[in-house]
Amino acid sequence: MLEMRINGFGGQGSVTLAHLLAQAALENGEQGQALPFFGVERRGAPVRAAVRMSPTAIHAHSQCELPDFVVVMSEKLTEAAVQEGIVENGTVIINAPFAAVVNEHPTWHIDADAIAREAGLFSADGPFINIPLFGAVCRVLDIPQSIMEQTLRNKWPGVSGERNLGAAGKAYNMVTRINF
Repeated sequence: MLEMRINGFGGQGSVTLAHLLAQAALENGEQGQALPFFGVERRGAPVRAAVRMSPTAIHAHSQCELPDFVVVMSEKLTEAAVQEGIVENGTVIINAPFAAVVNEHPTWHIDADAIAREAGLFSADGPFINIPLFGAVCRVLDIPQSIMEQTLRNKWPGVSGERNLGAAGKAYNMVTRINF
């Protein structure tokens, strides 16, 4: 079973990203589970969500304490996200304008902010980075691009879905592994 934690700030779409990834697992013939963590979160405060994926039934329903993957939606959260826990040699996927290695963990980099801005994915609070991050994470997890696209089309049909497809597809092809 694969476990993933998503660390972000309230309003960045951490929970939506978790749901998209769980749905992509289902579309890919696996089991998927999205686990939002709700406490006293508010827009701009640090938040987290978790995802489990497995080819067999998932019986755990608790939060992921030592995930295999950590998605960092803002580079400002990188140190705290890793210190919160990750398996030894667990993989970190970071949204940041510049690539950086994280404490000897395999690291992937994507500038989701730039991709979202270029695609015109905005809200009053800033760019919708969860869509490019969805594409990037799908690539890192070897989820086929066709499954990623099908998941987005099912969630957002029409014009907004096409913008989402473009941003996610670009991130899918641009996410880069950083060698340490």
